[in-house]
Amino acid sequence: MKRKKVCQILGVVAVCAVIAGTTAFAGSSPLKVNVQEIGTGSITQTIEAEGHIESEEEQTYYAKVTAPIATFDAKAGDLVQKGDLLVTYDTEDFDRNVEQARIQASALASGYRGSVAQADEMQTAYSAAAAQDAMYQEAYQAALTNVNDLKYNIEVVADAVGDKNKALEIKIADLQVQIAAKNAAAADDSYEPDERNDFQVEAAQLQIELARLQKEQLELQDVGAEPIENRYFDEAEMYLNEIATQRSILQQEMLSTKHAAMNAAQLEQLAQNARLASTTLAWNEQEAARASEGVTAEITGVISDITVAEGAIIAKGSPMFTIKDTENVKAVVDVTSYEMADVALGQKAVVEIGGNEYEGNVSRIRLETVTDSQNNAKLQVEIHIDKPDGKIYLGTDVDAVIETGKKEQSILIPNEALYADDDGDYCYLIENDVVVKRYVTCGLNSGSDTEVVEGLRGGEQVITDAMTDERVGKKAVAK
Repeated sequence: MKRKKVCQILGVVAVCAVIAGTTAFAGSSPLKVNVQEIGTGSITQTIEAEGHIESEEEQTYYAKVTAPIATFDAKAGDLVQKGDLLVTYDTEDFDRNVEQARIQASALASGYRGSVAQADEMQTAYSAAAAQDAMYQEAYQAALTNVNDLKYNIEVVADAVGDKNKALEIKIADLQVQIAAKNAAAADDSYEPDERNDFQVEAAQLQIELARLQKEQLELQDVGAEPIENRYFDEAEMYLNEIATQRSILQQEMLSTKHAAMNAAQLEQLAQNARLASTTLAWNEQEAARASEGVTAEITGVISDITVAEGAIIAKGSPMFTIKDTENVKAVVDVTSYEMADVALGQKAVVEIGGNEYEGNVSRIRLETVTDSQNNAKLQVEIHIDKPDGKIYLGTDVDAVIETGKKEQSILIPNEALYADDDGDYCYLIENDVVVKRYVTCGLNSGSDTEVVEGLRGGEQVITDAMTDERVGKKAVAK
């Protein structure tokens, strides 16, 4: 479309030339014009554009930790090399935090292990006591049976004289058995606390009754009870009471052990506290490691956008500076709206920077246009520079030539012979010694020549002088 506007201007010039030359070509003499024979050749279409140099890769560095900056002496525009240590942090607080976290983690881990060991010991002791309690229970039942048997024997052998005394003894023995049974039940933790309390109350009431019967027995006349049987009964009764007492003491110890030992939920809480302390230690160690590493340049380039200063405290995640890669650079050029359709990825380009030329290719076409100072839309095209060197500076103005098309053995017409109107592109030729107008289909344009895809053939003579439709059909000869 840009070419058509130029051709229309040429048409206006041609009109002026025709008017000025009307007198000169008056009469029947043929018009003498300059012509050029149509031939074939190669054509390369290019676009010239202006722009500037940018880095193809830039990396913004953020603070890895919250800490004071110990050292940072780079300045905007400095060239830094990959691997350079640019920032160091003050690590005193990190070292202190790690030590505190290590002490706490060690203490909680030791406390947890000690609690687990203590719980295991108490569980072992409780299991042993439970086994012993079962033995006491069995012995108590056997002793109780023996007391009952002795009581029966005393009843059988009691003579008439001692009936009342024997009866009292039997009652006393029965009460003693009941009291022993109540005491044993009161010490048995398989009962609820309220039940054991009731057993103790009942034992106390029986004890009162026992005291009353014993007093009554003392007031009786001695009737000569059998000493051997009484001794056996007393011994059996003492044994029964001893077993009941020992079992009560054992059950109290079992209850204390059970209450003192930590349950599974309590041990799990201690384990979680120990794990949390271990995690806190690991986090502090990681933060300390990041702080000790500082900030190292990951690419070679120019440093810019500095927001950090030596001695300042910077928060984790805050931007510190940007490094723009100087080993991988690109030219960003503006292309007019008329040229946008001709630009494609991969096209070859030559970029001139400070008198030096660099080869490259179109690597990216930005999808959003920008406007220039005249409010014209421009498409920004990025050209990757193949072999940059130290003479290229970021931000430098550049001139670029983009190769948008190339063909071999094409029909070519000189641009001064090409015109355009609303119907399309056309030219004037000498055909059978007269001027003719012919519309053509054009392709690539090199600036001096244009490819004709359809409408011309090799050997035809195209008029290169300014021409108008008024000359169509007139006789003409080549100069």
